[in-house]
Amino acid sequence: MLSFIKQSLLHPRRTGAIAPSSRHLAQAMLEPVDFAHAKHIVELGPGTGVFTRMILRRMRKDARLTVIELNPLFCKNLKNVRDPRLTIINGDARDLSSVKHADYVISSLPLNAFNKSDRIKIIHEIKHITDSYIQFQYFPFGEKYFKENFKVRRKFVLKNIPPAIVYTASVN
Repeated sequence: MLSFIKQSLLHPRRTGAIAPSSRHLAQAMLEPVDFAHAKHIVELGPGTGVFTRMILRRMRKDARLTVIELNPLFCKNLKNVRDPRLTIINGDARDLSSVKHADYVISSLPLNAFNKSDRIKIIHEIKHITDSYIQFQYFPFGEKYFKENFKVRRKFVLKNIPPAIVYTASVN
């Protein structure tokens, strides 16, 4: 928790949050995932691994989880999650070329902190690897980008600091 807060203060636009996600937000993010059939899940911006740990607990034994995190300190901390199904990439979501396909992309990226061209690039990258995309945001400012590119359902999660909106998106 302290590591997260420190990174949030040092890199507020890159971290995009003031506290790790609550278990309520994690449950809402993972609710749409069909874990019985998902063979490859990609998580963007895992931070301290709140979602990562929950995904690994629910995943099939033969499934894979690839996490892509820009912050090297968070990547280092994620290496403490010892699971052979987990691949940690210290990388940028604007380049998902290392991923050919995912059954789901689960994202904690602070999309509203990105400029428009980077936001478009990330969404374009996601659309090339999956039909099922789950993203949370604290504010609905970027909602139009989701609706322009996906069929979208949203759910409000009040038991999180701050409250969040979970977008479940599928390719149009």
